[in-house]
Formats: sequence, C-alpha cells, structure tokens
Amino acid sequence: MATITVPENYGAVIAVALGAIPVLGFVHGSITTGLRKEAKVPYPHSYATIEQCKSNPKAEQFNCAQRAHSNFLENAPQTMLFTLVAGLKYPTAATAVGAAWLISRVLFLYGYVYSGKPQGKGRMLGATFWLCQGALWGMSVFGVGRDLISSATLGF
Repeated sequence: MATITVPENYGAVIAVALGAIPVLGFVHGSITTGLRKEAKVPYPHSYATIEQCKSNPKAEQFNCAQRAHSNFLENAPQTMLFTLVAGLKYPTAATAVGAAWLISRVLFLYGYVYSGKPQGKGRMLGATFWLCQGALWGMSVFGVGRDLISSATLGF
C-alpha cells in the first residue's frame, strides 16, 4: 500500500487551492451576474449580441466579464490540482506561486472588465497567470511526478 506524507505546512497549500481559488470563482460569478442585469442580456444567452454592445456599453462590459469568468473556469481546476500536487514536495513554493496566480487572475479580471480598453485588452494586466500555472505544472510533473516514478516498483 502506498502512503502519502504531507508536509507540516501543507495547510497553506490547501488554503490557496481549495479556499482562495473557489472564492475568486464566486467573485467572478457575482460580477458577471451583476453586469448581466445592467446589460439586459436575458438567460439563457451567454453573451450580448453585437447590436446590444453597440447600443449599451454595459453589454460589452458584460461580455468581457463573461469571458474572464469562462477563462477562469477553464484554468482553475488544473491550477488547483497542480497546487495540491506541487505542495507535496514544495509546500512553500506552491503556496507562493498559487497566491501569485490568484493575484494575476484578479488583475486579469480587473483589466478585462474595468480597464475600459477595447476588446478586453486590459486583461493583459494579469496575463502572468500563465507563467504561474506553468511553474505549478512543472513542479508537479518534474518534481513530484519524477519522485513517484523513481520510487515505483514494478511487480510482475
């Protein structure tokens, strides 16, 4: 039977991965829902039409919020997993990089929704989240994954 020993300071890893990241998802959803009402985009429509955006600036802002939220949902699950796995070997680094990912995602959200730059180009303010996500992936695969492979025994 395999056992996994978690480091003493693994609680901080859990706080980032299973605490703060889901809270940011809730913030994304709240902002998007609030802007949906102002944009007058009825359910079940995901985005405002081009015509709605031309006549109502809040519709364009809603689209930016909706896309920022979708992008968050596309990236959060693997980031949570990478943070939890990387934290098994590198708890302090995983916590710090996970927190940096969160800060980058907040800047991404702010820039996309509130910067006023056309076509949501303000999102580039937080584009560094990709670097953080890549670092967490690397720590997971080349740190923890390599250790698991090297310690595995094959019994035939």
